[in-house]
Amino acid sequence: MIEIMGYYFAALLIFQPIEEIHNCNNPNLIGIVPNVVCNWEEKDFYRTKSNKLVLRKKRKADNFIKAYYRRKYWNE
Repeated sequence: MIEIMGYYFAALLIFQPIEEIHNCNNPNLIGIVPNVVCNWEEKDFYRTKSNKLVLRKKRKADNFIKAYYRRKYWNE
């Protein structure tokens, strides 16, 4: 049982950072697991006339990492 728990925690240590980076690079509101670094909220987006969600250009409530990925989103 202890061995199984060790594998589980090792998998968490490997895959959680990958999932966080993916979420920061691809902002969306479809969150299966609550994210810690880039927790995108409804306030972070606006809707276009075609009802598409677009990330706002700036927001004062952003932490440093979230602001970085917001700039990266707009520079692409």
